[in-house]
Order: sequence, then C-alpha cells, then structure tokens
Amino acid sequence: MKTRALDANFDWQFGRGLQSYVTEKNALKQNISTRLKSWRNDCFFAMDDGVDWQNFLDIGKKRFLDIDIKRVILQTEGVLRISSYTSTLDTAERRVTITATVSTIFGLVTVTEGI
Repeated sequence: MKTRALDANFDWQFGRGLQSYVTEKNALKQNISTRLKSWRNDCFFAMDDGVDWQNFLDIGKKRFLDIDIKRVILQTEGVLRISSYTSTLDTAERRVTITATVSTIFGLVTVTEGI
C-alpha cells in the first residue's frame, strides 16, 4: 500500500520524490485518520462513507457515535479487526478523542485522533 503523504495542514505533499509518499503501516494509519475526519453524506460519489458527525456528536449519542466510528475503521482497506478502542466525548465543545489499536495486514497500528 502506498499513498501520498499529508502535511500538518492535511494537504498533499509534493516535490520531495518518494518522500512525498507513505507506505504500508503509515499509509494505512493515514487512511484511517482521513476516513475518521470525513463526514457522512459529504461526498457525492461516496455518500455512505465517513462518520455521521452531525447526528451523533451530541448528548446521549456516544454509543451510536462509537459504533459508527468502529464501522468506518473496520471498512478501511487493510484493516482486519480493532484490538482496543477508547473514546472521550466532550459534548459542550462537540469534540471527540479517539484511540484505537487496529490489527492490519501490516501488523498493529495505533491511531489517536482528536476531532
């Protein structure tokens, strides 16, 4: 697996030759992170992709949010299973912090995202 690397602003990197790409574990970790930041119904050619942030980032919806986040992780190409998962929801700030250890075709990958 190989994909274009993202910089700190989540823009594609160019002009560094092969260093503008990430491979295997790093590519898979980047794919998971990117998919978690995607909103459901936001991409005209993939309406079911992404997390339903609009409906689940609210009081009393954490269980549904966790299920949706896990669905997105498990549907990422190369992911075999979720080994461990935790999330913290701040409804006042409408922010969630996710930490997941994922078994992949390249070994274990730990993803930590604040969204």
